Amino acid sequence: MDKAVNMERLWAQTPEVFGKQRPRKGGWQCKASPALKGLLLWLLSSLMPLTATAQVRAVASFDRASAEAGDTAVLRVQVAGVQAAPQRINVAVWLPTLSADDIRPPSPWRRTGEYWVQTMAVVLLDTGRLTLPPLPVLLQVGGPVLTNPLEITVTAPSAPADVNAMAPIRDIRRRATMWYDYWPAAATAAAAIAIAIWWWQKRRRRPTPPPLAPPEPPRPSAKDIAQQKLDTIAREQPWTQPNRVGEYYAALSWVVREFLENEYGFPALERTTAEIIRHLGKTTFPAPLRPDVQRLLEQADWVKFADAQPEARQHEKWLQMARHICQPDASG
Repeated sequence: MDKAVNMERLWAQTPEVFGKQRPRKGGWQCKASPALKGLLLWLLSSLMPLTATAQVRAVASFDRASAEAGDTAVLRVQVAGVQAAPQRINVAVWLPTLSADDIRPPSPWRRTGEYWVQTMAVVLLDTGRLTLPPLPVLLQVGGPVLTNPLEITVTAPSAPADVNAMAPIRDIRRRATMWYDYWPAAATAAAAIAIAIWWWQKRRRRPTPPPLAPPEPPRPSAKDIAQQKLDTIAREQPWTQPNRVGEYYAALSWVVREFLENEYGFPALERTTAEIIRHLGKTTFPAPLRPDVQRLLEQADWVKFADAQPEARQHEKWLQMARHICQPDASG
């Protein structure tokens, strides 16, 4: 009766929170506001993961309590309270005690009843009692869960008193050689031979390039041509024959005119002596030699057209003058 009175007083004091209440048979009915209902649902959803996490547990064990040095012990880890398989076991906490090479890769997780089970082999080399810390098991949802610590005793292997009692060392059992043991090397060799044959045939079908023509000898300069012709005149000495004196002076005139035409680029063979002298002033021909050109060409004209007869001792003088004219660099 006192409880009912207290509820009536609470209802009268906080009508805006609980809403209207009315007594019913068997108890009181409370109509909560939508805001209060939402708050209650949020609290329940927040507490559910905590409740689920509290139920997750992990247990680790070896398949034996002791082992000889060099033997392998199987570690078994069982995780309960989770729907999805755990991610992995973090064995880094054991590395200060065991080598990473002594911990073999784990097996896949498998479901056995309410447990997820994973196993891995551990090679035990150091003798003594090993105390290993708990292993963290990483889950798909939430933080990691720790296993229990483990202990295992590793003893030294016992040696027989009589060495002859030891089991004999068995020889290596050699497998018979089969043809397919050599097919990679044979295939590689065949491919190399095929490539070599293909390359040889390709080179064989390629047309042989024609031999390169020898380079043309350099064309002699105008000076060289003039000096060669003057040397020929000097060897023949036509001035020694009276009937060839005119021919001699005509040859000197021709050599000098040809030299001027080839060296300075104007048609000296087609021009008169006066025209040649006037045109030399427009070229780079040395000015001191221009009077010599004029005297030699005029002397040759007198012999050719006026039947002049120079003195015999002057013939070779005109030859030397022609040589100086045809080598203006040396003469200047």
